[in-house]
Amino acid sequence: MNTSTTGGHDARRANAYALHLELGLLTGETVPAAVKFASVTGIDMGILNVAACKVAESGWACVIAIYADEQAAAPHWYLVLMPHAEGVIAAKVIPAAIGDNEPLVLMAEDRRQQFAVSECGRLIAVPVEAAARRTRSHRNAAKRIAATAETLAPFCMGGPTPGDLFVDSAGNTRAAAPFAV
Repeated sequence: MNTSTTGGHDARRANAYALHLELGLLTGETVPAAVKFASVTGIDMGILNVAACKVAESGWACVIAIYADEQAAAPHWYLVLMPHAEGVIAAKVIPAAIGDNEPLVLMAEDRRQQFAVSECGRLIAVPVEAAARRTRSHRNAAKRIAATAETLAPFCMGGPTPGDLFVDSAGNTRAAAPFAV
């Protein structure tokens, strides 16, 4: 997460945790999820290269929230990086709600791929569902993420906490140790 402003950092952390929960990833598990979350203001090849190398090294997928500027309250768009046998797959994605009581999925911008969290906490490609292609499902997902982020906001105040991932404008990353809730 970008820490240029404390207020922006808190809102971004709340958004990342909200997306984490809305995708169906649990907290406090003894085995941490194999999906990590980060945020940046804008993205360039330096940041993308470092993030892709981390994904390739760790085997974890990463969902990066891209913010338009430091004052943005919500991400402008999302990028998913997933390990693959021949490297790392990168796809611009849109969260989609396929049902009121169902976890969100990530629909590729071209609407040809869909990603979901598996039972073992990994982000995987799944068959595309028609509901995930609808603009309404994207709006509903954004509302769910915003509502959950608002609920989590009081718990995301102050400086960095364990589990946060930081990417600076030079593409350097650092992470605090994960914790169980």
